[in-house]
Amino acid sequence: MTDLQDFCQEPRTMQELVDAGFTHHNVYNAVRRRELCNTKATDGWGRKQRGKGLYLSTVTPIPYNAAALVAAWSTQP
Repeated sequence: MTDLQDFCQEPRTMQELVDAGFTHHNVYNAVRRRELCNTKATDGWGRKQRGKGLYLSTVTPIPYNAAALVAAWSTQP
């Protein structure tokens, strides 16, 4: 997962992304590679929308489960 995908785990505007140090080209290339999606790109009827978009990561992080590690360390030899 890239820094851009990690930053976009919640919907972000282009201005928020630019303020965080990402360029327009980074965002548009990530959308083209399907790493990000513009959630406001189309309306309910499938028509393309122009204007401000909200960019969201398409990759969901897998939560870390340490139960097996804790169980292994807590058993007595």
